[in-house]
Amino acid sequence: MTAIAGDAAGVPRTVLHVISNLDRGGAQEVVATLARELPAHGWRPVVVTLRDGPLRAEIEARGGRVEVIPGRTRSFLSGLAGVREIAAIRRGLDGLVRAQRADVVQTHLLGSLDFLALAVGGERRRPVVVWTVHNARLDLRPDQLPRRQRALLRPKRAAYRLAYRLGARRVDAFVAVSEEVAASVRAAYHPPRDRLATIPNGVDVERYGHEVDRRALRRELGLPAGSRLLTVVAKLWPQKGHAVLLEALAAAPLPDDLHVLLLGEGPERRSLDVRINELGLEGRVHLLGERPDVPAVLSASDLFVLPSLWEGLPMALLEAMASALPVVATDVAGSRQVVVDGETGRLVPPGEAPALRAAIDELLENPVRAGTMGRAARARVVSSFSSVTQAAQHAALYARCLHRRGGSPG
Repeated sequence: MTAIAGDAAGVPRTVLHVISNLDRGGAQEVVATLARELPAHGWRPVVVTLRDGPLRAEIEARGGRVEVIPGRTRSFLSGLAGVREIAAIRRGLDGLVRAQRADVVQTHLLGSLDFLALAVGGERRRPVVVWTVHNARLDLRPDQLPRRQRALLRPKRAAYRLAYRLGARRVDAFVAVSEEVAASVRAAYHPPRDRLATIPNGVDVERYGHEVDRRALRRELGLPAGSRLLTVVAKLWPQKGHAVLLEALAAAPLPDDLHVLLLGEGPERRSLDVRINELGLEGRVHLLGERPDVPAVLSASDLFVLPSLWEGLPMALLEAMASALPVVATDVAGSRQVVVDGETGRLVPPGEAPALRAAIDELLENPVRAGTMGRAARARVVSSFSSVTQAAQHAALYARCLHRRGGSPG
């Protein structure tokens, strides 16, 4: 294990990474990656979540610490009971800050949890607060609410905007995962120039791109040994554009040997299953749910597609490129920062099924060019989007924030 550098006295400082859940997702992978890499830079990371999930085991297996605070069961606007519940969560966060003697609290994902994290710590010992923004769309969206609450979208948006603007005054630094996200943060919160850092997501490149038994995976899935695999790794949310991909796949007959793997779970699963059957794609498109062996599935695949309608900086795209896969992605925030069109993959307009299908066909019909793109994709991730670089940039940001404070919280 890499030695922890620590502060001037050799004692590691503590950073609390606060996130709503530990399900598999891009922001959660960022937290898990930082929990693994930051000790090499003198930081002791503690992951704080409101809901347990499969990533907890991975974090703890690598020596990380996870703390679970009982989560919300009521709406942000549900009256006195909701206020009491949020106050209890806030007390739980504040108690962890004190118990862990946290120097930095870094919060991830949009939601009321972010606002609570911005308010932790008393005046005598307030930690540095870092607010990480993972998506270029900052407003509450209809798909983030249960159907029964969507009539409350406008008042909820107003409440969240007010909470964030008030909370943003206490932020020591914003972290944006892409230049487009940074632009959204500047427009919404107008932070001073030295309080906004753009730190792209990074992946542990050593986990990806290993040789695997391609036939064994196909055998497990009940597919012919010689099948080509087009893979998508993304939560089954409207944002990720699965419906557009299905339209693209159904626009013309698929190559006889092509099978499409959709990895991930989410509220769109049932509707996607229905649509697959309506379009006659059953037996060719496979909903595999969440899998713990994503690196192996990527290594056994031939092409990666991410048809998102909007993004921040997608971890799944970085993981696919680290696996030396040619990629087809949409020309949206984050993805365009990663993919060099025509060199490491293809970029197409979001929501346009014909363009998506044309790019997929182009790479399937030109395997030599696709292979060249895949190798260039891995080289780009290694040079610009590694988890080692990401952690070093975070550690440097924490140090700058502490220096502004005079070296210690409070």
